[in-house]
Amino acid sequence: MEIQILNSSHIPELIQWEKARMISQGMSEAEVEMLSWQSSWREESLEHYAQLGWSFVAADSSQVSGYLLAQPFLFMNGWTQSLWVDRLSFEIVDVGHQLFDTILRWAKTKHLQKVLANSNDGEWASITQKFPTSQEGHFLHFSTTKLSED
Repeated sequence: MEIQILNSSHIPELIQWEKARMISQGMSEAEVEMLSWQSSWREESLEHYAQLGWSFVAADSSQVSGYLLAQPFLFMNGWTQSLWVDRLSFEIVDVGHQLFDTILRWAKTKHLQKVLANSNDGEWASITQKFPTSQEGHFLHFSTTKLSED
């Protein structure tokens, strides 16, 4: 598996991958289409994230196996720079761990202080078991000042 920075060439495949996942979970094509209109994986959202350079795709033999959408922002709760993870999507836990480890290390090298995410979105249970975090309401806070070496 290879972790790549999201670019616009990944977008059609990501949309198809998400739709296929939801149909395999029992949703109808009509339900998936309606959900796609307001999802973080809709085309205009993915175009936005692809231009920023902070989002990643996990691919194996050119097939998507997960992705992470993120963007930096300034001055929240006294932190100068933070990174917001809008979506983390994967089927295999190891893929999710590799994507999240990549974004934590990327944020650290860019001197961001925190990585933040909404605990109600994505598949955060396995991430919070592996990566040290704190939670405030629905928001998960991951520090970039110390990274575990496991």
